[in-house]
Amino acid sequence: MHESARAPALAVARRARRRAVVLGVVLLALVPLFAGCLAPSAVDAPVLRIGAGPDAESLLLAETAVVLLAARGIGSEVVAFADARDSRRALELADVELRIGYTGESWLEVLGRPDPPGDAWRSITAVREHDLARGIVWLAPSGSGPGAPGLPPANATFAFVVAGPPSIDADLRTVSQLAARLAERPDARVCVDREFSERPDGLRAVLAAYSVRSDRPFVAADPTEAVLGVVEGACLAGLTTATDGLAWRAGLVPLVDDLAVFPAFVPLPQVRTDALALEPVLRAALAPLVGGLSTTELARANGRVALGEEPAIVAAELASRLRATVGTEGAVEP
Repeated sequence: MHESARAPALAVARRARRRAVVLGVVLLALVPLFAGCLAPSAVDAPVLRIGAGPDAESLLLAETAVVLLAARGIGSEVVAFADARDSRRALELADVELRIGYTGESWLEVLGRPDPPGDAWRSITAVREHDLARGIVWLAPSGSGPGAPGLPPANATFAFVVAGPPSIDADLRTVSQLAARLAERPDARVCVDREFSERPDGLRAVLAAYSVRSDRPFVAADPTEAVLGVVEGACLAGLTTATDGLAWRAGLVPLVDDLAVFPAFVPLPQVRTDALALEPVLRAALAPLVGGLSTTELARANGRVALGEEPAIVAAELASRLRATVGTEGAVEP
């Protein structure tokens, strides 16, 4: 291009650059002003990190905690881990401030004891005492006795499930009754997880406690396969958990472990003590989850997720029901 033709273009370019520089200076000057207009919680408040395992129930409970904390103005986010051990380790290393732990899981993995109790409150007491000296607090409901399935605390323990009406076995309510039914029907099959059947404290302990013969037919099946086995009539009973959402949606009935052989797996918030010090309202914020969640309520919520509903939506509605039932100042032991 000829030099005389370039001159106007260069002048325009210089003016554009000057305007850009001036605009940038103005915007930088306005940043502190805009920041000052924001709510302090949006700028300065720390975001609590909530550790969760990969399973649907752990993620659902973590999302429920997020909603309850938000209602008290506490920001939080879920950090998913590959397994429960990683989630627990992250809590110990302060990579997360909070997680929903299971008492039976901690009894086995943290205490290293092979005899987790079936009684929910004994289970809670032991793990709380152990972790308190390590800077981790279990938020537990006040009380002195385990709740029924329709009452807190929730217990995600193992459970045999049977078909509901119109099945001829819909009258069964306890594992003792199941044992008697199996004695009457020696060819009836039971779906049991292979790993559980091989553990000395697993199937063998259950069979011995309920006087069930060990030479009867058992079908190796994971929890999902066990539920389907009962639905399809291939198994009289199947082993899963008391909060299995798929079993709930299928209308299966979890049997009461009337001899308390299965270990209690009570899901409760575990919080680092330094996080409790930073957030004095955190205990009150989580009170509805601690004092209001029952086995039935958790199974119902899991069932909605199993049906394909978004966990965040289910968690929001679960949190709302728990707040309405327990209130925002539910009883939580320190």
